[in-house]
Amino acid sequence: MKKLIFLFLLIILAINLFSEEAIFISQNNPPLSMEAIKNQDYFYINVEHLSKYDSMVMNRTSRIMYIIYNKNVLEISLNDYYSKINFINKYNDSVLIVDESVYIREDVLSIFLQLNKFKDINTIFFYSEIPKITNFTVSTSEIKIEFNSYLSEDSITLTKIAKDGDYLLSLKPVAPMERIPNNIDYSYSNNTAYLRFKSDFNYDVNLNGKNLSIIIDKKATSTSTETDKTTSENKGFHYIERTEELNGQRLKIYQLIVDPKRYQIKVDLNNLGTRSDVYSFLKDKNPIFSVNASFFDPQTLEPVGNIISEGTLLHLSSYSRPALIIGPNFLDIDYIKLEYQINIDNLLFWIKSINSTWKGDVKLYTHHYKGSITETEDDYVFLLIDENNRIVSKSRKTPSEGEKLILIDKKYEKYMENISLGTKVNFTLNKSENLSIDPALLLEGGPILIHSKYTQDQLDAEKKSYSNGIIYGKAPRTVVAIDKDGNINLMVIEGLDNPETGLTYDETRNLLFKIGEFEVAMMLDGGSSSIVYYKGEIQNFKNGKTRNYIPVLLSVYEKMP
Repeated sequence: MKKLIFLFLLIILAINLFSEEAIFISQNNPPLSMEAIKNQDYFYINVEHLSKYDSMVMNRTSRIMYIIYNKNVLEISLNDYYSKINFINKYNDSVLIVDESVYIREDVLSIFLQLNKFKDINTIFFYSEIPKITNFTVSTSEIKIEFNSYLSEDSITLTKIAKDGDYLLSLKPVAPMERIPNNIDYSYSNNTAYLRFKSDFNYDVNLNGKNLSIIIDKKATSTSTETDKTTSENKGFHYIERTEELNGQRLKIYQLIVDPKRYQIKVDLNNLGTRSDVYSFLKDKNPIFSVNASFFDPQTLEPVGNIISEGTLLHLSSYSRPALIIGPNFLDIDYIKLEYQINIDNLLFWIKSINSTWKGDVKLYTHHYKGSITETEDDYVFLLIDENNRIVSKSRKTPSEGEKLILIDKKYEKYMENISLGTKVNFTLNKSENLSIDPALLLEGGPILIHSKYTQDQLDAEKKSYSNGIIYGKAPRTVVAIDKDGNINLMVIEGLDNPETGLTYDETRNLLFKIGEFEVAMMLDGGSSSIVYYKGEIQNFKNGKTRNYIPVLLSVYEKMP
């Protein structure tokens, strides 16, 4: 029975697999990176990659794998998912097999290789001796740090602190400094050294072997020229196009600064469930301004995350992502949890998806969903609810405006025998404690770039909770930010000479610090999805690689009196 349960967990893991990284650092060789995966609190390292570390003897049969290293033997069971060291010490549930690749749990590998380990959010470091800082010098234009060991670039993070304009350099894993220079702000915790310093400049971080230098990046000093600037005559609406230079790269910025008290901000769903051309859709809707919004599956065009617009819950999913939230006298970007309940004749159900083909025991469609509702009456009970929340039909029908179609798994049908036409359905939206209002708009995106209430550790964790492509890839970026005056800033940023290059996560943050004073900011979907619609046209660079089918947009309209 235990074996079946563990096998089920492996299947779940394979479905929801995210790649992590194991890094081996030493005094004698440059760092080695190996593929790892994370299951609950443990890292599991790809066994086949261990040959990068040192010469090993590996033998594999259909049931057992043996690894011999430094006269020690690691036995890996491919059927029962245990491992043994030297045939004595047994470690249950220490083996994972995903797509025929074998992974060994971090603690077993640490003992087998006789290495220490240090875990970060998405990275685990292995080392025989923790690196030490051997020399530290500070000048007006450069900080030099020498180590007794090679370090990985993943060990070093330089972040500008939004609140104070200071820089925070974190080094991990390292030993505490024995001699601390008088002219640095130094702290140490959990094998991590923190160095804080002030400057009006940007810095380049260069790691060369065992030497780290942080020098003033004169090229990164922002030079901006506003071009093709267009400004609305109405208060609370300011559209700008301009170029900026960052790290020697010229960037094109399309930016709208809008007062949400003067204009209506809403989410537009582009004929959800169909492949509808975004330009034609926007021409028909005719917003003043619009940008692409939620992440989505490019194959199914299903949005990722929760969506509320004009006070109506339009999409519901179980992903946990930060959200732009707009309500009466309320504006923020933060993580929010939502639960949607219905009560029918004292029967309580939790709705698992809205306007989505995702499977679930209880689902809901509104008129915003334009695709085919493919679920059948063999699998679900269908209840059509009118605008007064009364049941008007118990058959499979496409909801009109104001109506809702509820689908309830057939296994619950025996509890619903007394439910008849005219029965009232009560809907309840439960929100996490940090959201006390009923939002007019809620749109999930991510990751968070700036947040005045977040500590540096929280921002580091936020960054590491996303894939390497989102964080380290250079791509056009779509950003929503709230400035110190309470305005919403909608931006698309792309390369000028090569519009496909764009920015990394850190470069996007640095650019935001240069061009404004933002309290909070987060990314929306970017890359080939980034579009700016203004004055009836798509303004930013377009080519054959730009997606025509974008399901979710964040739009600005005149506020109705």
